[in-house]
Amino acid sequence: MRVVAGGLFVFLGMLVSFALLRSVLPAAPPWLMGGGVSLVMLGLAAVSLWLFNPKGTDPFGRRSLEEQLRELRRLDLLEASSFRAKRAFGVEEYEDEGLHCYIELESGSVLFLSGQYLYDYEPITDDPELNQPRRFPCSEFTVHRHRQERFVADITCGGSVLEPEGIAPPLGARVWRAGGVPEDGQVITTATFEELKERDSKRAVEQGVESNQRLVTLELRSLTPVFDKLSG
Repeated sequence: MRVVAGGLFVFLGMLVSFALLRSVLPAAPPWLMGGGVSLVMLGLAAVSLWLFNPKGTDPFGRRSLEEQLRELRRLDLLEASSFRAKRAFGVEEYEDEGLHCYIELESGSVLFLSGQYLYDYEPITDDPELNQPRRFPCSEFTVHRHRQERFVADITCGGSVLEPEGIAPPLGARVWRAGGVPEDGQVITTATFEELKERDSKRAVEQGVESNQRLVTLELRSLTPVFDKLSG
């Protein structure tokens, strides 16, 4: 939502700025108008980053993660939730929604985490400068979440690393439209870990079958003119 609001702010600001420039400098050459609009766009983008990012964060990347976390704690904008886990399984990203992770807790309930932030804890093996082992999920961890904006600022990992029992294919648009994906941070008590794993794996398989059927239908339709020509 913040991204949409920021984009609209920049877009509308550019329209207003262009209209003002045209009224103040009606005879200005195109290069001057283009340069003026470009400068305005850069200024609006910077203001948008400042306006539409949560308080205590650093959209310009001038502070380290540790410094940002200290600032959020100073402002009392972080809340911490600690968990003890037994096992986990993941679901691949759909479009840009980020990874999903179902984590079975010691209580028997299941914690659902979802977002781009989970990539920070994934193993990296193809970049010598950034290589790291898997850090999450793990048997003991604390999720630090922004108190107002509800995004995850950091996960403190402890205990032993839990290698996911499996990675299900991404859940498609139909599941998202039907509201079949839990909220990030939701603790699920209405289904067991095994039931959720079986359900999401089944959904992904059904979705793959439907996609293949649509592809076959499209291919057959594209071949229909050829068949009609041959039969004629």
